[in-house]
Amino acid sequence: MGILNSNQDLYKVLRFVRIYGVFRTLSKVVGRLRPRLKFWAILKFPFYSSNGKKVGLVGCGHHAFSSIAYYLTTSTNCKIVFAMDTDKEASSSLSYAYNSIDMGSLFNIEKIGNTNPDIVYISSNHASHTQYAIEFLERGCDVFIEKPISINNEQLKALSNTIKNTNQNIYVGYNRPHSPSVKIIKENYIDDGSPFTLSCFISGHLIPENHWYRNPSEGTRVVSNLGHWLDLSLHILLWSSKITKYIDVVISYSDIRTPSDNIAVSMISSNNDLINITFTSRGEPFEGVSEMINFHKDDLIVQIDDHRTTKVWKDMFYKKYNHRPKNNGHKLTVLQPFGSVEFREWDEIELSSKLMLHIEQMVISKKTNSRFNL
Repeated sequence: MGILNSNQDLYKVLRFVRIYGVFRTLSKVVGRLRPRLKFWAILKFPFYSSNGKKVGLVGCGHHAFSSIAYYLTTSTNCKIVFAMDTDKEASSSLSYAYNSIDMGSLFNIEKIGNTNPDIVYISSNHASHTQYAIEFLERGCDVFIEKPISINNEQLKALSNTIKNTNQNIYVGYNRPHSPSVKIIKENYIDDGSPFTLSCFISGHLIPENHWYRNPSEGTRVVSNLGHWLDLSLHILLWSSKITKYIDVVISYSDIRTPSDNIAVSMISSNNDLINITFTSRGEPFEGVSEMINFHKDDLIVQIDDHRTTKVWKDMFYKKYNHRPKNNGHKLTVLQPFGSVEFREWDEIELSSKLMLHIEQMVISKKTNSRFNL
């Protein structure tokens, strides 16, 4: 049988080329097909000389292969000095493709330390993010943590204490604030104290009952999926100079047996800002996760269609922006340590994580309403 087993597979690849471009699609295809490819068939991706920052990768799954490593090696002159994953095949195939040292599946901090990384990107299983980050921060490395940075408040407190006791930089993988579409909202936002309305509708993946996202030790889909739009909501709330004292949260569950699969989260701030996030996973989106975002404040209306187009109405003004390839901020987020975007302060990231963990606990206990104090 061939690598692409159906006309549907081929059509999907062609659609992805239109959405993401040729080389990004190629990295996605190779990343997905690694278990079925011989190493000699995997393309080597670095296109620049590797004489810049030394980068380590902890976690070599699909996102690390087709996003993190791809953007690093096609947009900077960094050198990936090591890669490790609990899946030996994942670490060895990524190491081969990106010409790094394969550390295999065992976390040996001394051996890894010998590679002298300047920054370590962590995209392992969710429960391990915090501990890996603490280990590398204490060894004098900057750290990039994929979402979520922590899956419970104990982890978050330990990480926060470590950050405050070291002089290292920490970056996070919440990418929506770095997308062109959200930047367009900010450019047109007027801080006059008036409230806003934000609506996010997300069509996510249908996952099996035994998917690791459902493992209680890894958190819920609140931390694995919904956290992106909770972080975006908090990010926009903090644009206002008018202090938000609390957020009232109301949650509706479609099916209490799988509470985070199809869920609606409504939030009203102490300043009367209204935020609605609906996450649905009733099928498998052919083109991956899709989102529609609407923002309204005073005479400003913004509609974001899956970060492919952004429409802006402001008083008599109207403009439509096209984003090709699709741009939800992934690239700029990965490249944060290289000065791609404005640095997000830890206080904002910590507050965003506390909101996410508050809502996660509501989902775990199947609560429908609560107040989050800022």
